Amino acid sequence: MLPTPIPTGALPPPTPDELKAALGIEELTIEWLAGDGSDRSYYRIKSPSLANPVVLMQLSGNDARALGDGRYDWLEVANVLAVHGVKVPRLVKSMPAQAAIIIEDYGNVMVETRAVQWLGSGEHDKVFELYSSANQILIHFLEIKVPTDLRQERPVWTRRAFDMERFEWELNFFHKKFVEPVARMKFDDRQHAAFQRESKDLAATLARLQQHFVHRDFHSRNLMVFENKLAVIDFQDARLGPAAYDAVSLCFDAYVPFTDAQRLKLMEQFIRQASNQLGDVIRLKIEQQWRAVLLQRQLKAIGSFGYLTIDKNKGNYLRYVKPAIAAMRAADVSDSRWPFLSTELVDLIDHAISA
Repeated sequence: MLPTPIPTGALPPPTPDELKAALGIEELTIEWLAGDGSDRSYYRIKSPSLANPVVLMQLSGNDARALGDGRYDWLEVANVLAVHGVKVPRLVKSMPAQAAIIIEDYGNVMVETRAVQWLGSGEHDKVFELYSSANQILIHFLEIKVPTDLRQERPVWTRRAFDMERFEWELNFFHKKFVEPVARMKFDDRQHAAFQRESKDLAATLARLQQHFVHRDFHSRNLMVFENKLAVIDFQDARLGPAAYDAVSLCFDAYVPFTDAQRLKLMEQFIRQASNQLGDVIRLKIEQQWRAVLLQRQLKAIGSFGYLTIDKNKGNYLRYVKPAIAAMRAADVSDSRWPFLSTELVDLIDHAISA
């Protein structure tokens, strides 16, 4: 009997007997783990016969079908990252008939865990050292080359991108899941027209930057601290995108209570490391694009906070909206190319959540 109900939309996990057979063990215990915002479910498996615990990732929907067809994106992207020196969970066992995979367990300590601990104890140098290590992972991402040999099948992460359609969809998702249901804001005709026009302009601008490997959700909860090293999880939706995307996701992550000055220092630290190791071309790209990328990323994140809280009932993610707004103000995302999105809308949200 599993310790918690199966989340809505998720498939049931393999039976204990199926897991014992897959792992070649005679006894085990199963512990439910808090997951992400998807319909995937996670369980920790322990056994006297296993040197270390392992994690069962239970899939559903398209992921389950892809695993059955032998083309689950997680497996392909994990291999790409491992080849480029990024620590990711090793596959222990694939169970396509049960729509599940068993992977290495990296424990419960996230970068968020350490950062919050050290910020609370005033050990700020340790925090910046931790994020310097995370920056090395970002640099590995930027070193991944887009294949140019047209005779070979393109890797899955190059077959999808942060294109104009995707960026526009995310901005409309923010409007649908936060502006009306959470902030209780109703745009007038002028505001609605400005939102639609500037969303298209911002999306078109950012879509032209889709040149690099992007994790897509690179924040402090998707970086695990394991045996004094950092490991990356939740990378299966990697795609082509802007060079600055993952960096702003990490440095302006609302889960960690940095001050405005600390967030800017983190971004400067990343740019400096990227410049030293990858050169001025990358540095200039990042410097020119990161504020526009941050604006789009934060609006999408705020939409997700509404969705996870209201639609998915995942807990009170709305408490992260104010830090997300503060992060945009700290970075001064105001831009004359999209004044409604970058200035007026930010003020409207701030007022709505403070009322």
